Amino acid sequence: MDRRVFLGLLTGATASLAGCTAGNIRPPIAGFPAPENPDPVVQHGFPGTVCGDPPNPFVGIEAILEPAVARDWEGRTVAEKYRFGYEVGPGLADDGYVIGVERGGDARAYALSILWWHEVVNDTLGDDPVLVTYCPICQSGMVAERRVDGETAKFRVSGHLWQPPEIYGFASVQEGRAFGASATSGEADVRNSGNLVLYDDATGSYWSQLLAKAICGPQSGERMRILPSTVTTWGNWRAAHPETDAILPPPWSETA
Repeated sequence: MDRRVFLGLLTGATASLAGCTAGNIRPPIAGFPAPENPDPVVQHGFPGTVCGDPPNPFVGIEAILEPAVARDWEGRTVAEKYRFGYEVGPGLADDGYVIGVERGGDARAYALSILWWHEVVNDTLGDDPVLVTYCPICQSGMVAERRVDGETAKFRVSGHLWQPPEIYGFASVQEGRAFGASATSGEADVRNSGNLVLYDDATGSYWSQLLAKAICGPQSGERMRILPSTVTTWGNWRAAHPETDAILPPPWSETA
């Protein structure tokens, strides 16, 4: 089952997701063969064959590669789907939930209603290349530096799901690599289910979002450097960070 249809059944948002069917899957991406060299943890998760397929992104789950930002959403006609969990109004609602990140004196809010659809945002904040991720199925968030072998890289959605062993997922949350989040209630418990698999455009390695770790490919076994973040409402984040801006959804932010 297409993961967007599955999420629609979970949230009752089937009307907006009806067009995402298994027939809308893109062909494998040229230049990115199936990664080899799986981390030993892969065989203990599900499916243990995740390293055997090349990236195959689903239509509608496109990473944000070039984010646009503004002080608010006010004055913009934002697609209704990006107001998921928000009051209808002229701007980003005060009671809408965001992931807040501060680096080098710069603060930015990433609306969970955007991340629910795109799951991956490649950004730069302060002097740091920042990766903000969210997996709706697992209710898991992870914010890290987007570097591979010390070099800035971009990350995308592989189109695959992989469920890590429960004890590994639990440890990742306990050790602060991942956190729970909900677009409608803010902080939430992480579900250890089919988790977002990212890949980097530098090496083609697969990365488990929940573990913040490469699970296949040349970077297998490497961990991401986690950055501090906060799950809160836009109103609370803006009150604590008056100079903050907020990411804008597409079409202002560019996806691929």
